Amino acid sequence: MMEARAVLTADDLLTLKSVNDAQIDPGGRRVAFVVAEASVDYQEPSPRSRIWLVDVAGGEPRQVSQGPGTDDLPRWSPDGETLAFRSDRKKRGTGQLYLLRSWAEPELLREFDAGISAIAWAPDGRTIAVIAPDAVGRNRPEGKDWVLFEEEHAFGRIWLVDVASGEARCLTTGPVHVWELAWSPDGSAIAAIVSDLPYAWSWYRARLVRIDVATGEVTTLYAPERQITGPVWSPDGRAIVLITSTWSDPGMSGGDVLVVPAAGGAAQPLTAGEPRSYLSLHWVADGRLFAAALERNRAAICLLDPTGAGRTQTLWAGERFFNVYGTGVDISADGRWVATGMSAPTEPVELWVGRIADQGPEGVRWARRSAVNADFPADLLSPYETLRWTAPDGMEIEGMLVRPRGAGNPPWPLVTLIHGGPTASWAYGLRPSGPGSWIHLLAARGCAVLLPNPRGSAGYGLAFAEANIGDLGGGDLQDILAGVDACVRDGIADPERLGVGGWSYGGYLTCWAITQTDRFRAAVAGASITNWYSFHGGTNIPGFDEIFLRDNPFTLDGRYATRSPIFYVDRVRTPTLFLHGEQDPCCPVGQAYEMTRGLRSRGVEAQCVVYPREPHGVREREHQRDVMERAVNWFVERLGVARPS
Repeated sequence: MMEARAVLTADDLLTLKSVNDAQIDPGGRRVAFVVAEASVDYQEPSPRSRIWLVDVAGGEPRQVSQGPGTDDLPRWSPDGETLAFRSDRKKRGTGQLYLLRSWAEPELLREFDAGISAIAWAPDGRTIAVIAPDAVGRNRPEGKDWVLFEEEHAFGRIWLVDVASGEARCLTTGPVHVWELAWSPDGSAIAAIVSDLPYAWSWYRARLVRIDVATGEVTTLYAPERQITGPVWSPDGRAIVLITSTWSDPGMSGGDVLVVPAAGGAAQPLTAGEPRSYLSLHWVADGRLFAAALERNRAAICLLDPTGAGRTQTLWAGERFFNVYGTGVDISADGRWVATGMSAPTEPVELWVGRIADQGPEGVRWARRSAVNADFPADLLSPYETLRWTAPDGMEIEGMLVRPRGAGNPPWPLVTLIHGGPTASWAYGLRPSGPGSWIHLLAARGCAVLLPNPRGSAGYGLAFAEANIGDLGGGDLQDILAGVDACVRDGIADPERLGVGGWSYGGYLTCWAITQTDRFRAAVAGASITNWYSFHGGTNIPGFDEIFLRDNPFTLDGRYATRSPIFYVDRVRTPTLFLHGEQDPCCPVGQAYEMTRGLRSRGVEAQCVVYPREPHGVREREHQRDVMERAVNWFVERLGVARPS
């Protein structure tokens, strides 16, 4: 057992494992799920993970994959006898298609030069569709390794792999890059989200298509104004539902639900105006349409009317968080069971299985089915409580407060942590990495923590989520500052000991905030944006800033100038710590260099720490430890917080 501690430490958080990608077998008897390490070893490409199996009804979970690296993406065959999964056991960082039968040694079914990114069984169980990128730029002669910027297109292709022989056929050709796919119930077609080019910025103009499995013919069904994700077919094959919103980058979810006729026709909204964000969709055999959702700051399981005529029914909502924003939630084919990795502020993530009630107020009856984090000292975690306040323009804003442990009576030092996205949220879950890991460490050191969900956040409906478009750093910052004011007014926060921090878009708003007010005594900006002009030129997602700023990046006036913190360094007085991955493709490290130099030139205390090999999120264990400890110490030292004994 882990030794009891009086104060939570970074090392405690680094022991946590992630539980995600739950998959219920077609018979509704077993759940496959992935257990992953929280961090990666030095110079490793991804966290080590294994596939586990447990009965829906309970019992001892067991590990069924033994790869030395990353085993993930478990997918059941239609007869429930075989698990397909991805593993990089042959070459770290390049995941290949494996089959696990009768829980014996896995067999490699098919190898692709650049690995695979998705797995989907055909309804008849004879074929598996995978997405595999073109192997562009590999095996070049030594020294001749130059790159033609955005000219060497590595399209993600759909390959159909024969389960019996391992032979594969490329279904998609030409300039079609596939992001997501879903088989039709009769196996004659695949619905896919595709773009014309294979770059992250191409995703912002992705469309829904139907691909004929026999011919490869691609037919566009829906070309949206917003971004889309999560296509799911109706059981009769006549319609496809998907989720839509305006998001910052690929991999996001949380928005409204649309239904698109599979034969072509206008898309129809199913959830317009509803005060929640839908995370994943599940259309079961009897025609019921379930969804995992974020309902304000709580996790929810909902039942939708696929005709659009009725209102959505919330079957269950609770102060918990679905791991990986709900994309790892699964509902059984008969609609009786739901499985997911789920956490709460004082409970690490575990696999939970819920029995969906046929009727009555029970909704979903949950039971925990794993204990991979049983030794974690959860008694050292701090609970969250919901706060609400009014923005200057009258809009109601919500957030959460974490009170310090054993710090005496208020007012306390207060650190406001701003979530990224911006179309994300703070919710009732334990997040062991990024600024989420700072929350409990700060509370353990005597700081209160405010977690605001300003306009632009998910969980409150599409209109709220898009209320910051064209106004980044405007209303959303005012919402946050109003929350700080409310904490000061209510005697929670000491106005002389305020800090602010965040990562990604939260890093941007941190940098922007210190140019707009001098109330903060310390700031920590991770993976920040400080100059929208150079960001646009260097990022892999230039579509993001064009959409959210609603302006032209190639003019000398407008929001690219007026909303860039770098042009207001003369106003800054706040000591600021910049934390950044050296290989961040999204928010290039130059953003931190620019602001650090700007502040130092004006005599403002600034430190910039760069983590080699790291992308947008820091992953290596020693780097994660340094981020946690350095960020927390920066606040504690500058806000005058007494160190624990």
